[in-house]
Amino acid sequence: MIHQLVARKEKLRLIEENLTKRIDTLLIGPIGTGKSHLLAQVDAEHVLKVQTLSPIKEALINIAEELHKHGKLYPHIEDFEKIKKRHGRETIQAWTDMVLDSVQKNELVLIVDDLSYMTPSVGRLIDKLSHKFTIIAALQEIKKTYEKHFWKFDRIEIENLSTPEAKQLIRQCAAGADIEDYHMTETYILQQSAGNPRAIIEIVEKLRKEPAVTRSAVRHVSHTGARNQIDLTVVVVFLLLAVVAARFFMRGIGSMEGYVLAGIGSAILVGIRFFMYRFKR
Repeated sequence: MIHQLVARKEKLRLIEENLTKRIDTLLIGPIGTGKSHLLAQVDAEHVLKVQTLSPIKEALINIAEELHKHGKLYPHIEDFEKIKKRHGRETIQAWTDMVLDSVQKNELVLIVDDLSYMTPSVGRLIDKLSHKFTIIAALQEIKKTYEKHFWKFDRIEIENLSTPEAKQLIRQCAAGADIEDYHMTETYILQQSAGNPRAIIEIVEKLRKEPAVTRSAVRHVSHTGARNQIDLTVVVVFLLLAVVAARFFMRGIGSMEGYVLAGIGSAILVGIRFFMYRFKR
């Protein structure tokens, strides 16, 4: 949506300037600030776009498919599905080699929509890809553990909108809507969204579905996307370690019931961690 370019034209200019100079770039900012939308506006002949780099093998296959579309993948076979079938059981290293051997240094730009889910393996893959591709990617924050993989990346901070910018976006989104009390509506949206572009757009979209935007309708619309989110990853990992330790302890004292229960607990925690990643916004 073009609305999200409010106050973002300068950011887009910086991205395109870095793209021209082949400078690796990170867009850093909270959920909903428009990072993905900015990346979607980047349009050039030699650009590949993928959603994420995890799971790694799936990401490499997606990159290979994009290379195939551009006629760059080597060896070239007309049907990419045949390539997937032929190399489906290849290792991650084999797919990495196939991708890297198909391009020259800085020949292509690789845009990654979301790097938020980082692992040591993803970090090592970024190191390898950056030798051949210019990388432009988005993520919420860089954890110290992974700073070493981004030392040469230019960083562009994408923040929530200022109050004047947020009001401009609200006016654009609400244009033509039948609003009973615009000032009250605008104030309420500002409070709910905290200047977060996605939150503003989603709140206004909810209101536009009403026959008329009355004061009552406005008061009943809420949005939690702009609120601070708590990362429970560390808690889950800690609990998992505790459960694993408990399994060894139960086995040591000969309690099969405790050993089985601890095993079930560890399986549940692994499942929780998996779904935390899958459904992460």
